[in-house]
Amino acid sequence: MAWVTVLFPYMRENMKSINDMKKGRYRILIAVIIALQLMTAFCFCTQKQGFHYDENYSYYSSNVTSGLVPTDRYWMDTNEIKNEFMVLKGEGFNYGTVKLMQTFDVHPPLYYFVLHTVCSFTPGVFSKWQGLSVNLLFFVLALIMLVKIADIVSNGDRFVTLATLLLFGFSPAVFSGITFIRMYMMLTFLCFCGLFIHLKGFDKKNRTITGFYLPVFLTSYLGFMTHYYYVVFLFFIAAYMCLYLFFKKETRKQAFIYGTCVVAALLLEVITYRACLGHIFKGYRGTEAIGAFFDPANLMDRASMFIGLLNDYLLCNSFYLLLLILMLLFLTYMMLKKRGYYNKPDKAEESLQTETEAAIDSNVTTGKETDDAAINKQRIYMCLMVTLGYFAVVMKTALMQAEEAIRYEMPVYGTVILLIVIGIVFFTNRLGKKEEKKEKTIACAILFAVAIVLNLVGLANNKEAVDAYEWASARKDKPVVYLYNGDDYWMIWDNAEELMEYDKIFFIDICNDELWDDEIIDEADELIVYAARDDRAEEFLKDICYKNGAPAAVKQRELKYADVYVVR
Repeated sequence: MAWVTVLFPYMRENMKSINDMKKGRYRILIAVIIALQLMTAFCFCTQKQGFHYDENYSYYSSNVTSGLVPTDRYWMDTNEIKNEFMVLKGEGFNYGTVKLMQTFDVHPPLYYFVLHTVCSFTPGVFSKWQGLSVNLLFFVLALIMLVKIADIVSNGDRFVTLATLLLFGFSPAVFSGITFIRMYMMLTFLCFCGLFIHLKGFDKKNRTITGFYLPVFLTSYLGFMTHYYYVVFLFFIAAYMCLYLFFKKETRKQAFIYGTCVVAALLLEVITYRACLGHIFKGYRGTEAIGAFFDPANLMDRASMFIGLLNDYLLCNSFYLLLLILMLLFLTYMMLKKRGYYNKPDKAEESLQTETEAAIDSNVTTGKETDDAAINKQRIYMCLMVTLGYFAVVMKTALMQAEEAIRYEMPVYGTVILLIVIGIVFFTNRLGKKEEKKEKTIACAILFAVAIVLNLVGLANNKEAVDAYEWASARKDKPVVYLYNGDDYWMIWDNAEELMEYDKIFFIDICNDELWDDEIIDEADELIVYAARDDRAEEFLKDICYKNGAPAAVKQRELKYADVYVVR
C-alpha cells in the first residue's frame, strides 16, 4: 500500500498532462467544425440575391434620412430611394433616429443599433454584406454558446457535444436564418447566453453577483431589447429557476434576489424604451399575437406548420425518425428495468479493484456525485421546459409565413437537437452490458452521421429565387409607373430593391382622381407598370394604355401587394 502512496502524485500529474492533451485536441476539433460551418454559411451568403421585404425594412429603419414618401404625379430618381437604405456621409452613428424609427414600428431597437453601426462604418454603401456580417458574427457566437450548453448538460460527454454542434450548425434551418437579414441570429445567441448562465446557476458555487446575478440582469435586458420573444424564453427559464431556488429553504433568499434581477431588467427596458408596452399590448403585431394565442381553432394548423418546418429544415425529414428511435429505446429500457435487468451485477462490478485503482478513485471521487447527478437532471429538465414552452407559445403567436417562420423558433432549435441526442445516447448506453458501451457508442455515432448526411443533402434546397430581381435589372432603362394607394403607400417598399434597379419611377396615387398627363409615358415604346390590387388601379391602367396608344397591358408577375404589367 505504501508504494501506491509514493507513486500516486506522479501518476496523477501524468494523467493530468494526458487529459490536457486530449482537451487541447478536442478544442481544436470544435474550432475546425465551427470554421467549416462558417465557411459553408459564407458560401450560402455569396449566393444570396435580392431582399425579403422585412430585410429591406431592416436597412430602411436603421439608416433612414428623410423617409420614403412618394410624391403623386412625380418622377422619382431611384437614387432617392437608395439613399434611404444606406448611411449617407455625415449621417452615421445617429442612434436617436434609429430608436425613433422603432417606436413607429413593433420592435425593440438593439439589433437596429448594431446594423446601423456596421453601416456607419461603410457610408454611402448599401450591401447585403453589411447585414450578413452581423448574422455571421452571431452565428459563430451562438455555436460557441451551444457547445458550452451541450457540454454542461451532458456532463462533459464529448460525443453529445459534437453531435449537437454538427446537427445544428449544418442544418438548413440555421443557414436560412443566417441569410435572412433580421435580428433572429442575434436573438438566438442571447437566448443561448441566458440559458447557459441559468444552467451554471444550478451549482451554488456559481451563484455569485458577477458570475450569476449580474449576467442574468444583462442578458435579460439585452434579450428584451433585441426581440419581444425573448420575454417568452425568459419566462420559462426564470419560472423554473425561481421555483428551484424557492422550494429549498437554504436558497429561498437567493430566489428573491434572482427574481429582483429579472424584474429589474424588465423595468429598465420599460424605462429606456417606453414604446415596448405599446408594441406588446396595443401594436398591431402584439394584438395579432394575443388574439392568435387565445384562439383554439388555429391550434392544429399552426402545430402542423411549425412542427413540419422543424422536421423539414432542422433535421431534413429525420426528426420523426429520431423521435421514433428515442421512444423505442425508452420503452425497451423501461421494460428491462421492470424485469430487474439492471439489478443484476455484471462481472465488472463483481471484480475487486486493484490497489492503484482504489487509490485513484479515492482521490478523484469528491463525495458529491449524488448532488452532481441531481443538478444535471435539473439542467436537462430546464432545457426540456424552455424548449417545449417557448416552441408552443411562439407556435401559437408567430406569423405563419412558410419557410420564413423558421426564424421565430430558431432560439430553441439547438436545444431540440441537444435533447434528442442526449436521450438517444442515454438509453443506448444503458441497454446491454457495460462492456458493450463502446459498440453502442459507435452505433449511435453512425446514426447521427446518417442524420448529418441528410442535412447536407437538404442544404441544396436553401437557395433563393432571383427571377424578379433579374427581370427588373434587364429593363432598368424603361419608364416605370407605380400606381399606389396613398393610404397604404408603405406597401410600395415591399419591393424596394427591385425598384432600385430602374433609373426613375413615376408615382400615381390612385386615391387622387385629378387629371394627369406626362409626355414620357405617352410616347414610350414600352412601359413597366406596378399596380396595387385595387379597382381604381385598373381604371388608371386603362387610362395609361389609352394615352400611350397601346392595345392592352399584359400581366407579367404577381407581387405580394401589387401586380406587374408591360404596356407596349
